[in-house]
Amino acid sequence: MTDSEHTTARREQILEAAATIFSQFGLYQARMEDIAAAAGVSKGTIYLYFKDKDSLIQALAEQLFAQELANLQRAYDTTGTAVERLTSFYETLIAEEAEVLPLMPILYEFYSLGLRRDDVRAVLAVFMEESVSLLQAIIQEGVAGGEFLAATDASKTARALDALMSGAVLQWVYAPEEVDINAQLRYGLQLIFRGLLNHTGEQDE
Repeated sequence: MTDSEHTTARREQILEAAATIFSQFGLYQARMEDIAAAAGVSKGTIYLYFKDKDSLIQALAEQLFAQELANLQRAYDTTGTAVERLTSFYETLIAEEAEVLPLMPILYEFYSLGLRRDDVRAVLAVFMEESVSLLQAIIQEGVAGGEFLAATDASKTARALDALMSGAVLQWVYAPEEVDINAQLRYGLQLIFRGLLNHTGEQDE
């Protein structure tokens, strides 16, 4: 293993441990000593990779966001109709729900930090805009190909889709016994697609 590979592997090891500890105790209650123990390293080793707890929290949040963006990028790169590509993205999210749920407390605490800290807000803003941008690009291609109505506002539709996912996940996190996340996302997508689809096959109204 090269030095670079060793550094990457150790960093991932620490982030995995941090995810476990933060999920159990919360961002503020979790101690660096606990993260070090979970990672099997000394507390000092953590500081070789992350200058403080805040930078560790930010790195973990960015990792979680990057995974979602990677899923969306794959959907964008996939061939098929816009509906098929968007559905593929949301199906991937549904398939990963068991992995995501334990990490949601971290994300929501990170969101709350964004209300008070400009650096956290900047990370969130970049993630949201990149997500919306990819969704918008898929929708625009659907409009250009005549799949979606010509009058479709791709930007507003992308934000509506993003809000659909965020809202469904929020309900699921706080009321899992009442919300079937799989069924809710699929139902929401069907409603949105029903309004977008160009049933006449014509570009103009």
